[in-house]
Amino acid sequence: MSFLKTCKKFASLFVSSVLFITVLICLPANAAEESKAAIELQNLKGSNVSLSQFEGQKPVLLYFWATWCHYCQATRPAVIKMQKDNPDAIEVLAINVGSGDSLAKVQRYAEANPAPFTVLYDPDSKVTRSYKVEGIPHFILLDKSGAVKYSGSRPPSDPMSLLK
Repeated sequence: MSFLKTCKKFASLFVSSVLFITVLICLPANAAEESKAAIELQNLKGSNVSLSQFEGQKPVLLYFWATWCHYCQATRPAVIKMQKDNPDAIEVLAINVGSGDSLAKVQRYAEANPAPFTVLYDPDSKVTRSYKVEGIPHFILLDKSGAVKYSGSRPPSDPMSLLK
């Protein structure tokens, strides 16, 4: 990769990160206090998906991402593999953080880049704030009861061992 391409990529990542952090800082602080179990977002077909519908049923991996995030794109294949390797054992919910993305843009992206997991849109970043996500990509693994078993900027390497 040429030096100029490397500089452009770094500048793009830097600006994207600053934009995302700025949006999160400007959001009202009290929105993060909402009950996590009551979280409900729409999938890209307009149907409501609630985190509570998985409670007691199966673990959930929350994958916070955006279409403009290069790191999110780089981790996407690992998330796809995780879902394909554990289709009945874990539910992946890919939550677009809403900042910098419109619903239409997310829908176009999902159509062009199909994946075996549910894509949700967080238009006002309520869910993103409720989990105190400060940068993307961000992954949160919840067990069947909704307890956090993992939180980090990389997908868990062995989610099933974390759930034991």
